[in-house]
Amino acid sequence: MRLSFAITPIRLTACSLLLAATVACTTPPGESAEYDPWEPMNRGLFQVNYVIDGVVLKPITQVYRAAVPEVGREKVHNFVENLASPVTFANSVLQGDPENSLATLWRFLLNSTVGLGGLFDVASAVGLTNRKTDFGQTLALYGAESGPYLFLPILGPSSARDGVGRIGDIFAYPPTYINNTPVSIALWATTAINARSENYDLIQDVYRTSLDPYATFRSGYVQRRANDNKKARVARDKAWQKIKQQ
Repeated sequence: MRLSFAITPIRLTACSLLLAATVACTTPPGESAEYDPWEPMNRGLFQVNYVIDGVVLKPITQVYRAAVPEVGREKVHNFVENLASPVTFANSVLQGDPENSLATLWRFLLNSTVGLGGLFDVASAVGLTNRKTDFGQTLALYGAESGPYLFLPILGPSSARDGVGRIGDIFAYPPTYINNTPVSIALWATTAINARSENYDLIQDVYRTSLDPYATFRSGYVQRRANDNKKARVARDKAWQKIKQQ
């Protein structure tokens, strides 16, 4: 199997839109504030996503959850998480977090070999855990403002900063370099279906109980990202404190 990096029209369009969003970005009132100056556009994209989800993602996910037992879905989840390990490793290094970098590297090596490509989370079984991270979080730790809230069809809630972060993560994601269209599509599709399945109950609950699902998803995302960024800073600082005390 030959490995190479190719920008597809879909990726190129996504990159262009996100870069344009960043250029238009203005400083928000705060990391955890729901800064949404593009709300009319975002709500339009949210409705587009609702249709796509209802026609494609939700039905496929329902079939997947009905056909694949929980133990099988757990193995798929493990595989997808392991596949994304290089993204976490690269960003842990960029964030200056030696503890998470080493933990992620060893998890990837152990699960990819003994764990049969990540199907079995052997690393967690022996107590080796890590903190999942991405380039959007890396940018945040270097002081980049979150920018306006941005909703991306299929990808979901984001921000100008995190949207650009998704572009950076593409370069560390192994399926990007697989020059075999069927295999590449299968891996990206598996990742999307796993994510939709993992959040199936939450998404259904929001649509069923919220008077304004768009606002609910926005609020949840903004608060979660602010909390994750705070945890990342704390984890990095603790890691260096341990090193200094040795």
